[in-house]
Amino acid sequence: MKQEVQKILMTLAGCSMLLGTMPVCAAPEEEDAPIGGTVVAEDGISGEDSITISENEVTDPQQEELKRILSGLSWNNWRIAYQEGVTEQEMVVPYINKAGVVAYGMIKIYFPADTSQAVPLVYVPHYEAGEYSLEAVNYLQHGWAVASPLDLYGTINSTLLEDDLVFNNAALYILRHLPEIDSQRIALAGNSAGGYTALMLDALQLGNCACVANYAMVNPYDTFTRYFPQVDQWNARSLRKAQPGDTPLFPIAGQVSATFAGIQNNMPANKDYAQWEALSPIGLCCDLSAPVMVNHYTSDVLIPASQIVDWTGYAQAGESVPNGFTTALPEKNGALGQSLAERLPANSTHIGRITIETPFDEITLTYDPAAFFNINLLDDGPVEAGSGHYTHADYVFKDDSLFLTDMFARTLTNAEVLTADKAVLLLHRYMGVSAQLPVHYGVDETVYGSLSVYRAEITEELARYVQNHSYAELEAVVQLAMQLYPEDILIVQAWTELAPALAVQ
Repeated sequence: MKQEVQKILMTLAGCSMLLGTMPVCAAPEEEDAPIGGTVVAEDGISGEDSITISENEVTDPQQEELKRILSGLSWNNWRIAYQEGVTEQEMVVPYINKAGVVAYGMIKIYFPADTSQAVPLVYVPHYEAGEYSLEAVNYLQHGWAVASPLDLYGTINSTLLEDDLVFNNAALYILRHLPEIDSQRIALAGNSAGGYTALMLDALQLGNCACVANYAMVNPYDTFTRYFPQVDQWNARSLRKAQPGDTPLFPIAGQVSATFAGIQNNMPANKDYAQWEALSPIGLCCDLSAPVMVNHYTSDVLIPASQIVDWTGYAQAGESVPNGFTTALPEKNGALGQSLAERLPANSTHIGRITIETPFDEITLTYDPAAFFNINLLDDGPVEAGSGHYTHADYVFKDDSLFLTDMFARTLTNAEVLTADKAVLLLHRYMGVSAQLPVHYGVDETVYGSLSVYRAEITEELARYVQNHSYAELEAVVQLAMQLYPEDILIVQAWTELAPALAVQ
C-alpha cells in the first residue's frame, strides 16, 4: 500500500491550500428509510490494486478540503480501490433523541471479501470513513470490516455531546449483533471530534478490545468555553484591519470552530463542571476499558496538544501566532484543568515521540505492548496560525494496523479491563441513571435510549465479561465498587437484579 499512498500524496502536494471563505458541506437530503437496522443497499466493489476515479467525486475542492480536515482521515482522492469482493451495506440506526422522539441515523459497513467466518470490525464514529479514506482501505486489506456513519459533516457537530453520542452508541450496539462481525474483536478508531466519540464509546461500553484516538478532543469544556471563543475573537480582530480578500488570522481553526457554532445550545452551563467531566474523556479516564492509543501532532491548532500532555517540547508557538494567544490549559482544580497524561495512571501509560521527517511520510504508529495507555506525540514543529491538526504533515498516512492486529489477537479476554468505576457507570445506566445516555420513558421500549434496551445492553455486556473471565471476577469488581461507594444504593439494587442470571452464565 505504501507505493499507492506515495503516488497519491505527491499528486496532492499542490492542493492543500484552504481558503478563508470555505462553506460548510450541506447535509444530504433525507429519504424514507426502513426501521431497525434493516439493510437497504449492497454493492460489490472490485478492482484489486487498481486506481479508479469515482463518478460522484465532489467537485468543490473547498468542501472536500474542509471535509478532510474535519474527519482527520488520509484522503484517497484518486480512489485506491478495495480488493475484489468487498461489499457495502447501509443500515438504519433508530435511537431516541434529546427531544424524546425516535430519530434515525445511517451507517455504512464495508465487509472484506471473505466473511465465511465472523470478521473483526473497526468502527469509525462521528465522521464517515468511505472510499476516500486510506485508513478504511488499509483495514479492509487486513480482512477487517469497517463501519461509520454516513456523510453528515455539516450537521452533526452541533450535537456532539448529546444526540450524536447516543446515535453512535446505538450504532455500535447494532453492529455487535451482526452475524458477520466477531463480537470478541471490535475496535474503535476516531479522529478529532470522532476521536472524542471513540474515547467516549470506550468509556461507556464494554465489548471493545482497542481504541485509537487521533488528535482527539479530550476536553470539550476547554475547547468550547475558552479555546474556540479565543480563536474567534482573534479572527474578528484581524479582520477589522484586513483588506478585501484577506483571510482570518486562524483560517482553518476559524472554519472548524464555525461548524460547532450550534453546540452552544446543546452543552452544559459553563460552571456545571460535574456534567462537563461526565461528557469528557478527561473526566472518564477511570472508565476506559479497552487499551487506548492516542496520537496527537505537536502543531495542532484545532485541539492543542496541551489537552493531551502538559509539555510538547516547544516552549513557544511559531512566529505566525501572536503574543497573547495561548494553547495552554488554564489553571483549574479538577480534571478539566489537567492534561490526559496527568489523568492516566503513570504505571500503565507510555508516552512516545515520532518525528515527522517529510510532509508525505507513511508512518507506523508505535506502542508499548505492556502499557494499557499509549500516547504518541507526532512531532511536526510548534503550533502555527495557519495549521489545522498539523502544520508540516499535510498528507501523512498513519498506520495503526500493528496496534490493532495485536489487540485483535488478544481478543476481549486478554485486552479488556473492567474497573470498579466502570462497573458503577454500567450499573447506574441499568437503573436508568446516566449523564451521557439519558433514559426516555414512554416513547418506544424497543429503541436505543429506552430503559428496556439499556438494560438488555448492560446484561449482555456483563454476561460476555463473565464468559470471557468468570462470575467470581465480575463479582469481585462489583464488591469493590460497593466498598468505594458505600452510600450508593443504585449499585446494590442493580446487582441484586443482575447477579442471579449472571451467576449461571
